[in-house]
Amino acid sequence: MNVSPKLNKKKFLDKKKIINGWIHIDSITSAKVMASNKFDSITIDLQHGMFSFEKCRDIIQTILHYNVFTIVRVPTNDIGVINKVIDAGAYGVICPLINTSDECRNFLDACYYPPKGNRSFGPTLASIDKNNYFSKSNSEIMSAIMIETKESVRNLNDILKNKSLDMLYVGPYDLSISYGVSPQKVFKTKKMVDLYFEVLKKAKMMKKKVAIHCSDTKVANFFLKNGFDMVTIATDLSLLNKSIIQELNLIRKY
Repeated sequence: MNVSPKLNKKKFLDKKKIINGWIHIDSITSAKVMASNKFDSITIDLQHGMFSFEKCRDIIQTILHYNVFTIVRVPTNDIGVINKVIDAGAYGVICPLINTSDECRNFLDACYYPPKGNRSFGPTLASIDKNNYFSKSNSEIMSAIMIETKESVRNLNDILKNKSLDMLYVGPYDLSISYGVSPQKVFKTKKMVDLYFEVLKKAKMMKKKVAIHCSDTKVANFFLKNGFDMVTIATDLSLLNKSIIQELNLIRKY
């Protein structure tokens, strides 16, 4: 497998708008369909997706074959899991449920080799197509944390002081639940939408990129037009479901 030299963090983050795909289905075929459709990046969800690590590893390698920036959302802030997905070839890691600056620091330590962090060296698949992997890795791995609780919002200023952090990823569903808002109303409740933009404003002041998980393209376009850097438009599962419903509704009209 030859991974394109175009896949690097700086070029990825310098894009004016980043359209991210999201994988929940534990299928190589589904991953190929997603990767062939020109997303800027694709995230493999180990937190809520139905994956074994072995299937995640194979999907990482499949997506990389299409020269798509490959990200993994890990299930927990665990150095062993974080090291393993990067060693398997992931270019970026999203960590959920980061509530404090210390938790963020622990996550970043797991992403990067010393002296930047304390990642253990053993880039099993990641180094196959890269010369001087050790010297390049720290500048190529993208780190992102989920902002999805009241506590993370409360501690946001301190969290943003972590210089190695590249991106905040707003998780509107869990964040809204923590504020007592139904998951069905995450983009219809003014106080929540205002909060997403408060996170954006603070992150931009510290020169961090900001992403948000969206329910559809209309919502995604709204956030892109108003300053967010990356949007996830839907998951593979939701896209499949929408397509099935649309086609069934069309055929039933005849």
